[in-house]
Amino acid sequence: MKGSDKRILVLSGGGGRGAYHVGALEYLEKVGWQPDVIVGSSVGAVNAAALGSGVSVRGLKSRWMDLTTADVQRMRVDDVLLDNIIRRRDHVFDLWPWPETLMGESRKWRDHPWIRPEVLNGPDAPCEVCVTAVNASTTCLEYFSNRDEGGLRLEHILASFSIPLWYGPAEIDGVPYWDGGTLANTPFRRALELGGTEIVVVTMIPWPERPLHSYERPGYITHIDQELLVIAQELWNAFEPALDGMLTETVWRDYLLFKAECEAGKYPDLKWLTIVAPDHYLTVGLMTHYQVEYHEHLFELGYWDARNDLAEVLPLP
Repeated sequence: MKGSDKRILVLSGGGGRGAYHVGALEYLEKVGWQPDVIVGSSVGAVNAAALGSGVSVRGLKSRWMDLTTADVQRMRVDDVLLDNIIRRRDHVFDLWPWPETLMGESRKWRDHPWIRPEVLNGPDAPCEVCVTAVNASTTCLEYFSNRDEGGLRLEHILASFSIPLWYGPAEIDGVPYWDGGTLANTPFRRALELGGTEIVVVTMIPWPERPLHSYERPGYITHIDQELLVIAQELWNAFEPALDGMLTETVWRDYLLFKAECEAGKYPDLKWLTIVAPDHYLTVGLMTHYQVEYHEHLFELGYWDARNDLAEVLPLP
């Protein structure tokens, strides 16, 4: 930190759209802005934990280049249709491959894990990391930090990532939790509570106070190897735009409250809070789909959006 400044980066949820964060991170690295704290929901929690584990921005990009849907969720027709939907009737996909991917325990990921708990929770962790999850018993939003006693564990990251219905809840100490994005998909409020003086918020949904380049949604994800699984993806495609709308309205209402609080002088030490967001809707289905061609597009989009949206507060040298 410079003097009394506290730089906080907020990474929103969005599943497979999380590659967008990488492009924004590349721009922040280019202008020399390094966060003291990273707050993340859902896939934002994953990226935050990776960075807090000492993974460089370049290393995070490399991991996203290699990431496929099968590294995240189990892609078997019998598991999805027979076990999860017909018998259990409480979720669609299992996250069985995801822990091994994150911890580098599968053959593919053995040499490049996303999360290293010994670094993330150690005294030399590059930054504080705070992730969100929703307690399914109390329906309350909770925060977990690598500065807490016991630190951040894999369970906290999995809980923050567990999209209701699409995935089952994840347990933390025997208590079921849902995706933190359910109640705080863009958790900038936590950055304010932690006393941030410079706050960058990266979200993957167009920001309401800015003009849209286009109201159209550029296509739908349907190309999945197993034809019967396309049914599940198409159901998600039908739901995702409505989910986007709900998540946007939630954060927008909170942002309007924040603006009113600023006018009342509530955050005297805050220098600025700036939003990085696309100016158009992303391809429908990307929340639940991971494919290198889309990741490459999101890298570029995130970089240029960050360059445009941060030009006033963090211009290129």
